[in-house]
Amino acid sequence: MAFTEESQTFLIAAYYKELKETFGERGVEAFIHAVKQYGMQRGSRMAQRAIRDGQKLDYITFCRYGEWEPSGEVVRTGNVSKTRVASYTPDYEYHVLTCPWYQGFKKFGALEAGALYCANLDEAINQGFNGQIPFRTVQTMHTADCCIFRVRNAGITPETDLKHREGSVRGFDYHCAHVYTAFGTVCTGIFGQEGEAVIERVLGAFGEQYGAAMAEQLVWLAGENFLMA
Repeated sequence: MAFTEESQTFLIAAYYKELKETFGERGVEAFIHAVKQYGMQRGSRMAQRAIRDGQKLDYITFCRYGEWEPSGEVVRTGNVSKTRVASYTPDYEYHVLTCPWYQGFKKFGALEAGALYCANLDEAINQGFNGQIPFRTVQTMHTADCCIFRVRNAGITPETDLKHREGSVRGFDYHCAHVYTAFGTVCTGIFGQEGEAVIERVLGAFGEQYGAAMAEQLVWLAGENFLMA
């Protein structure tokens, strides 16, 4: 069994469940903070690579240095995200019509977690990359029929090359381990030993869902330094 968008969604949903059930509204606030920390760390890694390559930190570079592409499992099953560009100028606006993360949150009965995650993630990634980019999450399919993202004066045209820079993409084993670590760091930072217990329960739930071998691999992968590109 491989790490995919679904296994990443499971971890996010498990953290939300444990945090909310254990700490109530404080747990929800901790979850939102964890989403933002995770997103900003991801954006920072992208910026580090771009600066190293001498690239301008604009939205075109942001797209080119993105860290994810659909997992092999999602490609095989035809469940890749489907998007449509609604406008290029003056604002670049694109709509997400189908999304494997939304499907995952729905499968696990975790739409409440998904709504908070999706409302905060992309803006946090952009903030970590370059807080001056006028990127906005207008809506998500948790509250509407599609997600809408808008970037003012992005400078993108139909001819703009937005293909990923070679070497920028990370596999879902990496992304899952980053979620596990970033959210866990927030848990222990806020709640101490009680936060450590949350991490243990999340890992236990993950092992029950995907098997002991994948849970062990997740812990091993969590040794990565996710703050560095």
